[in-house]
Amino acid sequence: MVRLVILALLVALAATACGPAAPNRPEGSGGQSSAAAPSAPQKPIVIAFATEPTSMEPSFGAGTGNRDFSALTSAFLAYLTPEQRPMPFLAEELPTVEKGTWKIFPDGRMETTYRLRANAKWHDGAPINAGDFVFAYQMHLDPAMPTTKIDVDRLMSSVRAIDDRTLFIEWKEPYLWAGMIYPPNFSPLPRHLLEDMYTTNKAAFVDGPHWREGWVGSGPYRIENWEPGIGITFRAHDGFALGKPATDLIVMKFITDPNTIVANLLAGTADVAFHSSIAFTQNQALEQAGWGGTTEYWRGNPRWIEYQQRDWGNIQRAVLDIRVRKALIHAIDRSAIIEGIYAGRSQVMHFWLSLEDPAYPAVDRAVTKYEYDVSRAEALLRDAGWIKGADGLARNATGEALSMSMLNQSGEIDELEGAAIANNWKTIGVSSEVQRLSRQQQTDGEFRSKFPGAFFDRRTLGYDTMGWLSTKIASLETRWSGDNRIGYTNPVLERLWPKVLATIDTKEREAILVETLTAMSADAVVNPIHFQPRAVAYRSGLIGPQQSWVAEAALIWNIREWRWSL
Repeated sequence: MVRLVILALLVALAATACGPAAPNRPEGSGGQSSAAAPSAPQKPIVIAFATEPTSMEPSFGAGTGNRDFSALTSAFLAYLTPEQRPMPFLAEELPTVEKGTWKIFPDGRMETTYRLRANAKWHDGAPINAGDFVFAYQMHLDPAMPTTKIDVDRLMSSVRAIDDRTLFIEWKEPYLWAGMIYPPNFSPLPRHLLEDMYTTNKAAFVDGPHWREGWVGSGPYRIENWEPGIGITFRAHDGFALGKPATDLIVMKFITDPNTIVANLLAGTADVAFHSSIAFTQNQALEQAGWGGTTEYWRGNPRWIEYQQRDWGNIQRAVLDIRVRKALIHAIDRSAIIEGIYAGRSQVMHFWLSLEDPAYPAVDRAVTKYEYDVSRAEALLRDAGWIKGADGLARNATGEALSMSMLNQSGEIDELEGAAIANNWKTIGVSSEVQRLSRQQQTDGEFRSKFPGAFFDRRTLGYDTMGWLSTKIASLETRWSGDNRIGYTNPVLERLWPKVLATIDTKEREAILVETLTAMSADAVVNPIHFQPRAVAYRSGLIGPQQSWVAEAALIWNIREWRWSL
């Protein structure tokens, strides 16, 4: 079967290159030069941001804002447009089978050769070369290093510098994005500055100022001034690979309270705020205040309900009955949640796939959907032995009332969503105690794995984030670090999802996705409900903010293009 997948990869890649040869300046989001310089000086852009970074190194992944600071100060081999079109970044062009720079072997191994841009420079003016990627790969996989965002590095078997501008990567297995490695994956490190320290003094290397105020990066902006607790000023990098950014100064202003951010936007002391720092209610407040800027609602992460599949001695056993699971999902009025909480600025979701995915229409036709249907929900409960009585509660033959506890995320909007679902379940006779995750519990993998009933959670939507596989089960042995906290497995999912990650031909991948997601939806264990809209607000006259290719990518992924209209 592996050979069939490899053959499909070869045919697809030979027929359609993975990306066009790069012009001197690759296209940006709008098909224009990414660094088209304005004809007059640009004033600074002030971004209100709730989280101060602990590090600028993308692989450390520390804090929710790390991705945005990485977009400011780091560059990568490739990037994706919002339409998921791969574009060269530090690479001069992207590898292709046609040119022999992407090789795929019958045993599943791959090789990619990236030719780097000659003009790319570090913030200190030194040239970026292939050895910087080799050094980064070594550091990323060092167990002594605090790296967390290294899933792509782990797929590589070796990384070598053929010469200063030629990077050679060997892969252990087929990987969909091997020829277009995009942020925040696999960024280089300045070997000329850090290699000696890494070799001689790892303690100083791990915790030095070179990760923070002393950061020398490869991205469009360099750190000019960092005032802890107040903000960071970034200046445009003249030696940036894609050309000097359009705006000379970016100011990240740290404001933890979202309502204070609204006040700053209204007062003109901040120009931009994103959903990592403000919520839906703050955008609504700006609109009601008659603010003259732009408020938008980008598609965010999906909210889904998953049901516990492992008995830790506390399980609510009804959750193991597929009829009960289906009844609970049929009882959820998704449209009412979207209209009542989000004023229609969201979308219903039934399965784990982006609406922009080419396979979405075919999957949408095939999967089982649990549309809002109270009568159907009550009929399923009756079939499972739970009869709704005069007191409004569904009970079994022993008189036990049906209850389904729900663990929920902790945001204000999350609580409103959880309360709406609990009310929906009450309609069919099911009581539900909703428990809000505390700040401490958010990072407690064991606690999040041992809930007794349902978990109303959220996660980035993507092929790589399909967490319900046996290899990702959280356990004591994995220190509770796996994404599969409920222990759910499906043989079709287990067999086919690796092929989703390895199949480049869109039509062949479509067939795999249809079979996989149809099997998954039939189990009614993991049930996407809706997308959470993400609030974005920016001042009138600012050109550039645009939703990224996935909800959890950098919000300022194209910051090099941002500018004020003249």
